Amino acid sequence: MKKSVKITDIIIIIAFILCITLPAVFINTKPDQISDIDNTALIDLDEIGSKDTVTGDIETYISQRIGFRTSMLNAYLYGGDRLFGTLLHPNYTYGKDGYVFFHMSNENPDPHYLDLFARYILYMQNYCTENDIDFLYCINPDKTQVYSRYLPEGAHLTFYRQNYLLSLLNKYKINYMDNTKILTDASYTTQVFDKKYDAGHWNETGAYIGMSNILKTLHDTHPDIPLNNENDYNVTETIHKYLPLSYFEINEPSFTYERKNPETVDVTDKDTNIILDETYRDYSHYINTAHPEYPKILIFRGSYFLAKEKFINESFSESIFVHSYYNIFNMKYFIEKFNPDIVLFESVEYATINRYFPKNKLKNASLK
Repeated sequence: MKKSVKITDIIIIIAFILCITLPAVFINTKPDQISDIDNTALIDLDEIGSKDTVTGDIETYISQRIGFRTSMLNAYLYGGDRLFGTLLHPNYTYGKDGYVFFHMSNENPDPHYLDLFARYILYMQNYCTENDIDFLYCINPDKTQVYSRYLPEGAHLTFYRQNYLLSLLNKYKINYMDNTKILTDASYTTQVFDKKYDAGHWNETGAYIGMSNILKTLHDTHPDIPLNNENDYNVTETIHKYLPLSYFEINEPSFTYERKNPETVDVTDKDTNIILDETYRDYSHYINTAHPEYPKILIFRGSYFLAKEKFINESFSESIFVHSYYNIFNMKYFIEKFNPDIVLFESVEYATINRYFPKNKLKNASLK
């Protein structure tokens, strides 16, 4: 007996074929494309075979450029969240009470690397001391430390890297400060990292607290440095619509701080001949023309200070911010160029790794 084909069966078959073929038909072949959701440049057709194996590059090309990729990833994200309460994202994971963290990775402690890192900081401090410049190293915690009580079930981070580094800083008698306690204490009454929005950086409230603490520490040796005051800022509520590197809607409230009467002048554009690493070129320069008597500071900083200069630059006659990754190894150039009264080096626990501060460069400099 011949079985008849139902119209619904035909529709399902056609829909299935379209789901398979349309993404391939609409693959993005345009050159020089940037993915907002991945925050990276997509591999181009003429680069196949130059980054990995030919097969590997072809696989990457297709996976990055396949048609409707963003829509499919968003559907995947929302489906996992709504159906299973799981954040199915390559970078993020849910903790307790809806907190969002980066995926928990193995800590892989390397005592030898940390010793090289600490000895390089000592090398910086000694160079500054020899040139009558005050030096301060600031270590900042990340979100997993400050909100460790909200880590996912089964996450057992020891924070060995930071704890061991602190012991080395004491061993080598380095002038340092640690913002972990003040931010952790504040986290019980206010959000110093947004609950969901940014798993990697403090929010503006956290930046205000942490950078105010830096000013207090510097004030001990430079009493003419003015301290931060909340009355100096207008604080307004802002809404973060999406999780970074995704179109996953969160609509999370946070706060933005704006200086009421800023006195500093941004002269970054005038510094046209600054030598910076090709990859890490973030740099800014401010002059406080109203207070030339204040100290001048040179700050080697990580991403925690990006767009947060407003919390510290008003307290100095001149403030220069240089992205520390790789540029830190050209420290003498920057010190000789700007002749600062103070050098501040800031880093965060998760960035104390070979990718940003290569072991071979640390070793070569520390042995000088």
